Amino acid sequence: MVQFFYALPIWAATVLVLGISLAVGLGSSFGLRHAFRLHSSDDEMEAAVSLMQVVAAYIGILIAFAGVQVWQDFSDAENAVHREAASASALYRDLAVYGDATQPARTELRAYAASIVRDEWPLLAQGKSSDRTEVELFQLFHAVGELKPANDRDSAIFTEVFSNLNELVGLRRDRLIHSESGMPVILWIVGLVGSILIVAYTATFPRTRTNLLMVSGISIALGLVFLFILIVDRPFMGAYSVSNAELSALSQKFDLIDRMNASAQVGTP
Repeated sequence: MVQFFYALPIWAATVLVLGISLAVGLGSSFGLRHAFRLHSSDDEMEAAVSLMQVVAAYIGILIAFAGVQVWQDFSDAENAVHREAASASALYRDLAVYGDATQPARTELRAYAASIVRDEWPLLAQGKSSDRTEVELFQLFHAVGELKPANDRDSAIFTEVFSNLNELVGLRRDRLIHSESGMPVILWIVGLVGSILIVAYTATFPRTRTNLLMVSGISIALGLVFLFILIVDRPFMGAYSVSNAELSALSQKFDLIDRMNASAQVGTP
């Protein structure tokens, strides 16, 4: 069911969620009125409105908190990918400046970056990592570890290389952690049940066109909030997800760094 929803385009997901919200809202309102044969007095309707406002206030705070939390998780996942691409680029630049001895390490870094996009990215939607990418990362560490600084300059660059490499590992771990993020089930239960309860109080209202529009508006408003939470709840799933464009463009950046480094070496007397 989850895979089906996130495979939908945005417009289809919107129609589905709002349609379900509208059906549940109207069903819980007019269905309860019909099932219990409610004929509320003015005082009872006034009391229902007051209770609905109290419940809406508490549930609204909870849903707002959930919305902020999932958006923060989505933004953190996006920032982690941006930083990961920047860290890989900085690492390659350090290796290129070090000299020709880092060619094997640069080759392994290219292979690692390609494996992230090719092997690991499709698995992030399931909250999984790629064994192949893990192997490429190990080989990158091994290639960097083979470097033997010959002077103070090489030692300084070597220290920076390992710093960037360790940062790259940490950012990958952040990306994998964010791929497993999601709103807790208990929040879904409380939010959904509370939203149905809010609309259920409208069962005390008479079945008029005005009340029909009011119940429909409340249902759609709640549906829009849950639509937002659903879309951004899984950062690496669906049409609106974190992009791997920066990681995919690393190969071109690496080529540019190689060309600039070669030009600098030619221009050095």
